[in-house]
Amino acid sequence: MKRNITILFALLSVSFAFGQGKYGKYLNSKKLALTYKSVKPVDKDDYYQQYYWLVKAEQLKTFPHLADIKPVVLYNFVKKVNPQNPTKKLDDRGKELRKTAELSLDQYFKNKNFQNNQVLLLNLETYVDPSQGEYFTKVDAEKIKELVPKEFFGFASLNKKTMEETIYYLWVDKKKDEFKIVDIVPNEKEDKKFYASLKQYLPKYKFNRKYMPTVKKGSKADKTDKDFFYIMPFEQNVDNIEYKTDDFETFTLSQVKREGEAWIGVEKPKK
Repeated sequence: MKRNITILFALLSVSFAFGQGKYGKYLNSKKLALTYKSVKPVDKDDYYQQYYWLVKAEQLKTFPHLADIKPVVLYNFVKKVNPQNPTKKLDDRGKELRKTAELSLDQYFKNKNFQNNQVLLLNLETYVDPSQGEYFTKVDAEKIKELVPKEFFGFASLNKKTMEETIYYLWVDKKKDEFKIVDIVPNEKEDKKFYASLKQYLPKYKFNRKYMPTVKKGSKADKTDKDFFYIMPFEQNVDNIEYKTDDFETFTLSQVKREGEAWIGVEKPKK
């Protein structure tokens, strides 16, 4: 089946630091499940939502190519693709379905019957998304890429009903100890200096968001360069560029390559 591709256009510099929310300190579904007796009815939304995110992250962790990626990174992927759906925003039918699912979940958790329980997982899916609409979209395990080890990742969501795919990027901002969903394409309205430079060298260049780029870090030996990420869009034997950023808000053009020619450096040397 042919997939429709949708890519993020706006900068999403929203922080998804682990530890947010009442149950955000739990990074293991079993440990969270064992706290069930202390959960108040008013906190069920947050409790079961957190459990859902953790279970989905743990399922991703079982893929061999994701074995070395930290669980907290996978957790942030799931949390971005499947945001919380509060009860107060549900319609009457949705509230009824959630209530029914909650009764079933409560029994499983009271009896500590939550390991490898497929019926529980089905009820959990119903609880977090009673409409069975938004959560048709899942993190596509095959499209997760560690672009810079432990620091920068590309991942995709796939709507299993429409086959629509959306690509995201996650930056582990070590200085602030935060996980941020970012855009790798400069904002045309806010980064006019970058686009002025791009127009000077490649006036007809257009960003192609369909494929993930190659990303590398700057030289560790150079204090002025070590924090930069150098981004090179997927090469398709046409004009191409390399550009850098250290915050995913402001970008600098560093190299350009015209079709059939060699790469040339265009970054102005520092005075």
